[in-house]
Amino acid sequence: MIEILKISLICFMFCAMGQNGLIFTPYQKMIAKLPDWLSWPLGKCHKCFTGQVMFWIYVITKPFNIIELSFFVAAGILTSTFWNKLYCWLDDIK
Repeated sequence: MIEILKISLICFMFCAMGQNGLIFTPYQKMIAKLPDWLSWPLGKCHKCFTGQVMFWIYVITKPFNIIELSFFVAAGILTSTFWNKLYCWLDDIK
């Protein structure tokens, strides 16, 4: 479970750091030129990107079990959404 929290936070921050002139803005501008079906899982959407990363990490590092794979990906997307809510809330109070 800790692995899911760590991976989803890294994925969320990768997408969040592409906004407002931060470190990954050039990458975000580059993928913005691609069609949505390709740019979203590459980092335009934090949920899509997290789902892709979680899927491939599970496929590469763990023995295949469709139920565990589904949980791993869904839990990653859910926690990425939590990180987004926390990020937005902290941004509002500053």
